[in-house]
Amino acid sequence: MALNSDCRVTISADQMSATLHLTPPPQGEPYTVEDLADHLRHNGVNYGIIFSALEDTIKANAYPRDVVVAQGKEAVHGVNGYYEFFFEQDNQKNKRPLIRSDGSVDYQSMNVIHNVRAGDKLAVYHPAIEGSHGMDVGGRELRAHPAKDLPELHGNGFDRSYDGLTYTANIEGKVEYDNYKLFVKDVYEFKGDLDQIVGKIDFRGDVIVHGNVCTGTMIRASKSITVEGSVEAATLIADGDIVLKKGMQGGKKAKIVSGGSIYANFIEFTDVEAKENVEANIILNCRVNAGKDIVVSGKRGAIVGGSVYCVGTVSTTLLGNNVGIRTRAAVGAGEDIDKRNHLLRVKCDSTKESLAKTMIEIQTFKTNVSATESKEVREAKMKQLERRKVRDERLLEHVEKELAKIREMMDIAKEAKVTVSSTAYSNCLIRIDDQELELKSNENNVEFFREPMTEGISRRPAV
Repeated sequence: MALNSDCRVTISADQMSATLHLTPPPQGEPYTVEDLADHLRHNGVNYGIIFSALEDTIKANAYPRDVVVAQGKEAVHGVNGYYEFFFEQDNQKNKRPLIRSDGSVDYQSMNVIHNVRAGDKLAVYHPAIEGSHGMDVGGRELRAHPAKDLPELHGNGFDRSYDGLTYTANIEGKVEYDNYKLFVKDVYEFKGDLDQIVGKIDFRGDVIVHGNVCTGTMIRASKSITVEGSVEAATLIADGDIVLKKGMQGGKKAKIVSGGSIYANFIEFTDVEAKENVEANIILNCRVNAGKDIVVSGKRGAIVGGSVYCVGTVSTTLLGNNVGIRTRAAVGAGEDIDKRNHLLRVKCDSTKESLAKTMIEIQTFKTNVSATESKEVREAKMKQLERRKVRDERLLEHVEKELAKIREMMDIAKEAKVTVSSTAYSNCLIRIDDQELELKSNENNVEFFREPMTEGISRRPAV
């Protein structure tokens, strides 16, 4: 049945929906779904006809009325693949110093390096999501934007997951990224002088500064530090060795801390701390503490002023100077080592007792089952005992490692000595273990040591 001209089809401006205005059908001739669908097609509606809406309209038999009878399908545009990075790519956030509340500028807050540890997540790739084409009610296709995948990242210092989507650092160090090239480097080289504009280098790996290190700056490294220029009143802290090729003028405001050894042309007015050795040509008015030896070499090698201490041997060409500046050289097992050794032994014994007690409690708990305790309560008690056991085992392992280090230091201290190959000047103070000797006059080519089981400090010619 053909519909009369009052039954109008209206298509929306965006061609995505169509509305049918229905007037009453001729008397005794109800509409059919086929009649309405043919009318829509005749008026240009070729896609998305909602047949359920046509059926509901006929059943309602209420006219005139407007019914949405067709709906197009929107195109779903594809989403390009992208990388989610877990580090600051341009590091702009840390390139500007903090402004303190009093208006002054905190240059030490700046950091020029983004560090990562082995196992840290660097990036995750989110693959492209394909879109789907749409269709308007007229039957015209709506093309979806295609989706593009990005190239995979190339470089080194990282691993990729089995699915190739996650990038994880396999070493600790500095992250560098540029145009799909990713690197984790465990050596950071700073070109030029490190001044207060940069302020601080904090790096997981080795640091090399090719210029000078200026007053008020700081370098911290998880491995070694090498400075090719001069160092002023700065702070240098490294878990490994520190090498100062042109020395350090600390101005009584500098500090060097090394988890390995320290090597320098000269060190002046600086606090120096090394777990192993300190080696230099000149040490002037410093406070030096070394876990093994202090070696000052060369024809003019001298320790002048301040105080130096090491567990093993202080070896120098000159000690003090000809104007009698007070200079202190100490070696051997000092009170701190003895006290630390005693405390560690006490802690070791108490931890062993606690661990043995816990092991007995665990065994007893396993064999004695209480009928009044639920399974959940017993599991909670067992977990508590296991946690205590793990805690004691870890503590005991740590304490025993520290005791081994102390024993090594005490073995080194048995051979402690101060060796002066040229002149030890008057007014120098020599200390070995708990014994002290103040020099009243100059002494040449001399080695100060202690005879076992004797009081006082002995002398012999330096070899």
